[in-house]
Amino acid sequence: MSHIRLDNPDFVPKQRASGLFPVLVLWGLVFVAILVFLWAQGGFGVGSDYYLIPWSIIAGVAVLAPPAYIFRKSGFDLFHPLIFAVWSYIFPAFVLGGFILAFGLSNPFFLSFIENPEFNIPFSLFIVVFGYLSVVLGFYLPSNKYLVKRMDKIVPDLDWEPQNVWLPGIALMFIGIGFNILGFLQGVLGYQRIDETGIFDGLLFFLTLIYLIGNLLLWLAIFQSKQKTGAYYLVLFLLVIMVPLKMALQGNRGSLFSSVLPIAMAFWYSGRRLKWQHSVVFGGVLFLAISIGIVYGTTFRMIKGSEARINAGDYVGQITETIDYISRTDTGRLILESSTTLFERLENLSSLAVVVSNYEKLEAYEASYGLKNNIYNDLLTAFIPRFVWPDKPSTSDPRAYSDLYFSYGDNSFAITPFGDLLRNFGLFGIPLGMMIVGMYLRLIYSLMIETEEPRIWKKMAYYPLLTVVSYEAFYATMFPSLLRTGVVLVLCILLITFLTPVRDLALPLGRVRHVRS
Repeated sequence: MSHIRLDNPDFVPKQRASGLFPVLVLWGLVFVAILVFLWAQGGFGVGSDYYLIPWSIIAGVAVLAPPAYIFRKSGFDLFHPLIFAVWSYIFPAFVLGGFILAFGLSNPFFLSFIENPEFNIPFSLFIVVFGYLSVVLGFYLPSNKYLVKRMDKIVPDLDWEPQNVWLPGIALMFIGIGFNILGFLQGVLGYQRIDETGIFDGLLFFLTLIYLIGNLLLWLAIFQSKQKTGAYYLVLFLLVIMVPLKMALQGNRGSLFSSVLPIAMAFWYSGRRLKWQHSVVFGGVLFLAISIGIVYGTTFRMIKGSEARINAGDYVGQITETIDYISRTDTGRLILESSTTLFERLENLSSLAVVVSNYEKLEAYEASYGLKNNIYNDLLTAFIPRFVWPDKPSTSDPRAYSDLYFSYGDNSFAITPFGDLLRNFGLFGIPLGMMIVGMYLRLIYSLMIETEEPRIWKKMAYYPLLTVVSYEAFYATMFPSLLRTGVVLVLCILLITFLTPVRDLALPLGRVRHVRS
């Protein structure tokens, strides 16, 4: 049975201090890019919303304080839940988003929907800070220690050697690729939209998670392997080639960035010593992943024109046209076109402000859009799959939400858990709801990462469990997503265990130990 280091009040591993560098490099490059863009546009023009600057600075200090405390107290862990939330979403979307709005780098059409923006936009920043600090409070609740001790007793101790997971990892990847292809053909994946949700579409979407799990397992094995065999290089080639292929098919502006993150986590938790050179390279790679993803995704969407479903051959043809257009277009023009998209994609403060400004007066219309009490409804119906209940109502439909709040149902605008809790329970629902998130994050971090017996399966499971918490999506979908992700993880672990020689397996309560070579 694994042992949790409960004597450490912060549950933070003594990691390499140089790990702070990639985050600083990444957002330093973003900041420089913003300054260069402003200079290229003629400097800091008059008439911008400069009132947001002090509020953005205050919000930045508030959300950076917990990561700074963790760094000073126990070292830096790039994928610590409280740190990951800040650098991967909250800081760029809301803090940098405030600066982007202040300097007029993003002017979405729905800014006119925000009543009294001088109050509601700063108040939206306050809600973000309030929500994030509630996550921090939930993470450090003393009662978590009792919960962790109880859960640790039922967590199996599967000990897989890196060189023994090539076969199950490849098997999972190809099974996942099969489900991804099926999802693509069904219109569930890629830049396309289905007109009517099928009874198996939700199941198919979550089965595509198998690809991510297999991908994570293989990257962990790559970074932890001590011997470079033929299988090692074959798997490495397969993993590398899948990154651009996945980006090309998805047509998503964030797909390359999301492909790099699991690789970074696998390297981070591989036990290797992270030098400052690695940190600089990692920060640069993240910045390039964002930039290339924005260029490709924006161009692909422009060429395809809409989310209408087309046959697979035509879709692949759109990929070829996109690559051809990018190769023929002047680099300066591409940068100029994509920089505006980058700022609009980073900035989500204005989207939240629309909800903050209008949720009370639009509450009466939410029932007709299927959004009324969506957190309760999703929680109650999460256990019933759609293929069992074909008429199961869709209670957290991003298109319906976009239609109601933004008068444009052909896009999915960010709502954030903060906005969803505000809509459902009012301002005082935010701290309770986000504290529950903090408790969950403490639980998975303590069981999967902060343990004296780290196992490759725990690191593999940690990333999908961590990213179940999306700071861009509905709060209502977190628990259903956690439930389905957990089921997929269990199935994958059973398959891996069947295909992998297990050196040491401690079953719950430590009553049985099984050795299999």
